[in-house]
Amino acid sequence: MSTTTTVRVSILDNEYQVACPAEQKSELLRSAQYLDQQMRTIRKSGKVIGLDRIAVMAALNISHEL
Repeated sequence: MSTTTTVRVSILDNEYQVACPAEQKSELLRSAQYLDQQMRTIRKSGKVIGLDRIAVMAALNISHEL
Protein backbone atom coordinates (compact mmCIF):
# COMPACT_ATOMS: atom_id res chain seq x y z
CA MET A 1 0.00 0.00 0.00
CA SER A 2 1.26 3.45 -0.93
CA THR A 3 1.55 6.30 1.54
CA THR A 4 0.61 9.77 0.41
CA THR A 5 2.89 12.68 1.04
CA THR A 6 2.50 16.41 0.52
CA VAL A 7 5.13 17.94 -1.72
CA ARG A 8 5.77 21.67 -2.02
CA VAL A 9 6.61 22.83 -5.54
CA SER A 10 7.40 26.28 -6.90
CA ILE A 11 6.11 27.31 -10.33
CA LEU A 12 6.72 30.85 -11.55
CA ASP A 13 7.56 31.92 -8.00
CA ASN A 14 4.25 30.59 -6.66
CA GLU A 15 4.24 27.81 -4.07
CA TYR A 16 1.86 24.89 -4.41
CA GLN A 17 1.31 21.90 -2.14
CA VAL A 18 0.52 18.73 -4.03
CA ALA A 19 -0.38 15.35 -2.60
CA CYS A 20 1.19 12.35 -4.28
CA PRO A 21 2.29 8.80 -3.47
CA ALA A 22 5.59 8.90 -1.58
CA GLU A 23 7.35 6.79 -4.21
CA GLN A 24 6.45 9.34 -6.93
CA LYS A 25 7.84 12.40 -5.14
CA SER A 26 10.96 12.69 -7.31
CA GLU A 27 8.91 12.41 -10.51
CA LEU A 28 6.53 15.11 -9.29
CA LEU A 29 9.43 17.44 -8.46
CA ARG A 30 10.99 16.81 -11.86
CA SER A 31 7.67 17.47 -13.62
CA ALA A 32 7.11 20.69 -11.67
CA GLN A 33 10.62 21.88 -12.53
CA TYR A 34 10.04 21.14 -16.22
CA LEU A 35 6.71 22.98 -16.16
CA ASP A 36 8.34 25.94 -14.41
CA GLN A 37 11.04 26.09 -17.11
CA GLN A 38 8.46 25.93 -19.90
CA MET A 39 6.31 28.65 -18.35
CA ARG A 40 9.33 30.90 -17.79
CA THR A 41 10.35 30.51 -21.42
CA ILE A 42 6.84 31.46 -22.57
CA ARG A 43 6.69 34.43 -20.20
CA LYS A 44 10.15 35.59 -21.31
CA SER A 45 9.03 35.65 -24.95
CA GLY A 46 6.63 38.45 -24.05
CA LYS A 47 3.99 37.13 -26.47
CA VAL A 48 1.70 35.70 -23.79
CA ILE A 49 0.54 37.71 -20.78
CA GLY A 50 -1.23 36.37 -17.72
CA LEU A 51 -0.46 33.35 -15.60
CA ASP A 52 -3.50 31.41 -16.79
CA ARG A 53 -2.65 31.93 -20.46
CA ILE A 54 1.00 31.03 -19.89
CA ALA A 55 -0.12 27.84 -18.13
CA VAL A 56 -2.44 26.88 -21.00
CA MET A 57 0.28 27.51 -23.60
CA ALA A 58 2.76 25.44 -21.57
CA ALA A 59 0.20 22.63 -21.27
CA LEU A 60 -0.40 22.67 -25.02
CA ASN A 61 3.32 22.66 -25.77
CA ILE A 62 3.98 19.77 -23.38
CA SER A 63 1.00 17.82 -24.75
CA HIS A 64 2.34 18.32 -28.25
CA GLU A 65 5.77 17.01 -27.16
CA LEU A 66 4.14 13.84 -25.85
